[in-house]
Amino acid sequence: MIYRGLGLKEKIISSIIISVATVSSLLLLAMLIFILRESWPIWSQIGVSGFLFGSSWRPLNTPPEIGILSMIVSTMWVAGGALLIAAPLGFGCAIFLAEFAPRPLAAILRPVINMLTGIPSVVYGFLGAAVLVKFFEVKFDLASGESLFAASLILAIMVIPFIVANSEAALRLVAPEYRHAGIALGVSRQYLTLRILVPLARKGMFGALVLAFGRAMGETMAVLMLAGNTLRLPGSWFDKGEPLPALIALELGSTTPGSSHHQALFAVGLVLVLMVIAVNIGINLLLNRLQKGG
Repeated sequence: MIYRGLGLKEKIISSIIISVATVSSLLLLAMLIFILRESWPIWSQIGVSGFLFGSSWRPLNTPPEIGILSMIVSTMWVAGGALLIAAPLGFGCAIFLAEFAPRPLAAILRPVINMLTGIPSVVYGFLGAAVLVKFFEVKFDLASGESLFAASLILAIMVIPFIVANSEAALRLVAPEYRHAGIALGVSRQYLTLRILVPLARKGMFGALVLAFGRAMGETMAVLMLAGNTLRLPGSWFDKGEPLPALIALELGSTTPGSSHHQALFAVGLVLVLMVIAVNIGINLLLNRLQKGG
């Protein structure tokens, strides 16, 4: 009876998991179809290459000039820069909490780090505009301290908790036998962690990077307040720019439904979603190749 009960429970849990996964996939597919339908006139009129690689954003012109290359580059500068700053800090903090931190200290640090995820993004943006932008203006004698770099710094603070929480969970999921074997062989704690545990947990840690990159790429308010919102191709990390989410947030409220401007913003949203999906697929393919090679 016990084994039958366990089998029934496992079947029920598996059915629930499959149902949730199916519904989630269908919702994502429905969202993509809806956005594609709303933006289809732009794709058919401008073309994929003209929309993605065009350098002019004048949707109210006749005919409209719609190209989002500068916004795509700004998005990659902001999200990639945030990940460049946050990844070493997040991984280091996760390794410390999972393997080296005394329990009382870890019990204090974990809730504090998790609490950072609950702070609204507009608060981060406000603090960045009041402190970070002002610091750049005074320290470097700039007319305005807004830049893609300032946005990346704030985004890095916002995504670090996601990297820490998921990376620490991945490290703790490594089978304890590896730790016992390392201790029995007399290897140092540092060697055991960096050469054995981290490679075993790399899939979960890369998954944390994917989550953080998606959050950074889709963040709106903090980027809107710090990036400078300049519709020109940024030449460096320290230039101003207008990432895709900021463009949608700034202009969607002033558009007329059904207009070319409105449809173009839906096309921008579709590009943003596909960029996040492409990053997820690319990192998963990289992980599978590393595992086969290992």
